[in-house]
Amino acid sequence: MTAQAQSGFGRLMKQWRQHRGHSQLELSLRAEVSQKHISFMETGRSRPKEDTVHKVVEALEIPLRDRNKLFELAGLAPQYAEVSISDQAVTPYKDALIRLLAQQDPFPAYVVDRWWNLVETNEAGKKLFMAPGADTPNLVDAFMAPGMFRDMVMNFPEVAWAFYRRLRSEALQAPADARMQELAERAKAYLSDVPEPLHLGPHELALCPKLKIGDTVINTVTMIAQFSEPNAIVLDELRLELVFPADAEAAAFFTMMSQS
Repeated sequence: MTAQAQSGFGRLMKQWRQHRGHSQLELSLRAEVSQKHISFMETGRSRPKEDTVHKVVEALEIPLRDRNKLFELAGLAPQYAEVSISDQAVTPYKDALIRLLAQQDPFPAYVVDRWWNLVETNEAGKKLFMAPGADTPNLVDAFMAPGMFRDMVMNFPEVAWAFYRRLRSEALQAPADARMQELAERAKAYLSDVPEPLHLGPHELALCPKLKIGDTVINTVTMIAQFSEPNAIVLDELRLELVFPADAEAAAFFTMMSQS
């Protein structure tokens, strides 16, 4: 391991520690590594071992893609597989997503990646939000830019600002990801003409979109599903966004839509 790489590891580790708001003492307690060793790793005076890097990245809750960068800078092999969703090893997990999408019909479901690109959707998802022949969208652009979604969602300011806060939180979790930072900035720009609501009404248990389609109001419940304890970057970065009906009228609407 060269001195330059060792120093690069220390600088990136320090950036993550400061980004998380931890002192060297706090990180040493979280990672169960001595404060002296934390200091020596950050200054490049000590070469980190594999088990120590594991402890540090776990303590700092660093995304898998960014963990690999730290392992590489430490002169170690990447620890988390970086394979395509089309890779044969991913097939059982992709099949599980496809089954969930199919089971979710006639209610919409969407698989998105780290940058909110649409990876897959079920038939209900296509019918609700995607125009025939449309390119595979980025959901930040599809949902937040002026257009169909804004016109469809009755509580758009609440939903859009909540979406932005979630995206901003994800960007804060990946400070070295320029693509994620740009996406968060783009989302905020879309909301320049949308007043930010101060709070939800006291009767609302969770914020979910209320859709206006024709003269019909469709109340929904939304949920997110992810793989537990992923050890591959592609699985760490995929999310399943699920839409359910909140009442009998919404259920009837989605059923009718599936039959059209």
